[in-house]
Amino acid sequence: MINKKFLIDEINKGCKLLFDSSFHLEPSTVNRFRITGNQSSKAVNNYKSIKEEINVIKWFDVFWIYLEIAFVEKNTFISLSVFQGKQMDNEKNQLFRAEWDDYNNDNEKHPQPHWHITSNQSIENTFKEYTDTFENEGFAELLQEEKTKIIDVNKIHFAMNGNWINDDNHIQSINDNSKIVKWFQGLFSHLRVQLEYVNK
Repeated sequence: MINKKFLIDEINKGCKLLFDSSFHLEPSTVNRFRITGNQSSKAVNNYKSIKEEINVIKWFDVFWIYLEIAFVEKNTFISLSVFQGKQMDNEKNQLFRAEWDDYNNDNEKHPQPHWHITSNQSIENTFKEYTDTFENEGFAELLQEEKTKIIDVNKIHFAMNGNWINDDNHIQSINDNSKIVKWFQGLFSHLRVQLEYVNK
């Protein structure tokens, strides 16, 4: 069983050393907690086809984090997004998002937890800005035609922790405070190594 206050306190304690800036989850409403820190910036979060302006905090180098945890009735929802951009950039580019939604439903079709890849949207936005700026309608039509030829990978829920090797399914329940904290610590540590590797 999840203890909301204990979980938030433990995440705050367990993750603060993994950030170059300060890290703290604070309530934005009674049952919703968002990340705050001493080095923040604006970004646009693409989440379920909704674009929301948010505050992201500096993680390391040119990488920024947005984290939100919501407790709705007996369900817990976690959303963590990684952004890229320099301090002075007005808008950071969202690279990918990790989600863990606990609907308490063993028949859930989407794996939990899972990844969403969103970095392609940055390139699309650049092309759209170019088209709008130079009023190049032929290019806009070509871009739209090319987009119809490929699937939108942002809609795919890439499994992060499927238990298939044990003949189990792709759903991990959010039901243990210490496992959630360890998941966050492992996630941040692993992502940092990978981002440092590709950002050489």
